[in-house]
Amino acid sequence: MKVICTQENLAKALNIVSRTVTTRATLPVLSNILLSVGDGRLKLTSTDLEIGVSTWIGGQVEEDGALTVPARLFSDFVINNRDSKIELLSKENTIHLKSDHFEANINGIEASEFPMIPEVSGQPLLKISSKKFVEAVKQVVIAPAADESRPVLAGVLFSFKDSLLKLVATDSYRLAEKKIDLEKTVQPVDIIVPSRSLNELLRIIGSLVVEEIEISINENQVLFTVGDTQIVSRLIEGVFPNYEQIIPTTEQTTALVDVNEITGIVKMAALFAKESANNIKLDFNDKQLVAKSMSAQVGDNISQMSAEISGHGVEIAFNSKYILDFLSVVGEKNIKISVNDRVSPGVFRPGKSRDYLYIIMPLRVEE
Repeated sequence: MKVICTQENLAKALNIVSRTVTTRATLPVLSNILLSVGDGRLKLTSTDLEIGVSTWIGGQVEEDGALTVPARLFSDFVINNRDSKIELLSKENTIHLKSDHFEANINGIEASEFPMIPEVSGQPLLKISSKKFVEAVKQVVIAPAADESRPVLAGVLFSFKDSLLKLVATDSYRLAEKKIDLEKTVQPVDIIVPSRSLNELLRIIGSLVVEEIEISINENQVLFTVGDTQIVSRLIEGVFPNYEQIIPTTEQTTALVDVNEITGIVKMAALFAKESANNIKLDFNDKQLVAKSMSAQVGDNISQMSAEISGHGVEIAFNSKYILDFLSVVGEKNIKISVNDRVSPGVFRPGKSRDYLYIIMPLRVEE
């Protein structure tokens, strides 16, 4: 393998693939990045056996070949290199790096020992606007379970049907659903993508300038193609819960509130709720929404704001973190909150759009 690349392009590519490298793997090769040269380009690949990331960059190719190199040392050499171009030359299991002011040899591992990234063949299921996709994923990826004791709750449901894609996530204490209208009809299919894979995908997309994302699916993998970068993730096996049955069908009390104002009163109440599992109360009364919190250790707090409230007065307790998570991604100036009583789920929606809903289960509190 012999190729000359710009330091800038090589550093960008390493930023894309390096986060998937695992340093605690039982297989030493998983701490490496696979460098492979072919078809006039350099391909960089990393995997932790759950996610595989590959990206291609151009370069002056003089000889094809492949070798895996330690991710940390190789990245540090490239990032700290101030020269404009770097030459990569492999010989047996060593890669020789050379630029105007720096030269190094790094020991690697044969490419044949690197795990094969599963291929997702066939035509993409769909292409979707990257802006629309990123917004949707951000709005639901706040809700999956943090642990994998119930694997299906640690992922996001992608439900394709006709010309609609629904993204759904829940940890059983809250639920987020986002609907995306597609430009064409697709075959009905449901898959569950690990939330960790989606967070990595969001990070990668954020470092690129792309207008569209291609999504391809096979039996147990999903492939996201973002320009010259591909992210392959395993799918979570299992059946997603029948979540629609918990969505309230009535709205006895509703409040239309300003996002900045409610963020302020919830954050203030949350300061006094850290010792009580983030438990705060929202009191819906005449023309005010009041946030209350109390802790035997630190004291208590009452914060209030004006709101357009209809229906009867009700006080209900929620986890303040769950509310703030929603407010951070809702993307509108106003939100609508709907509640029925102190023991029924609360429904949070954007003020205008109807394609996103967020449900929080109430907390039990002592009288």
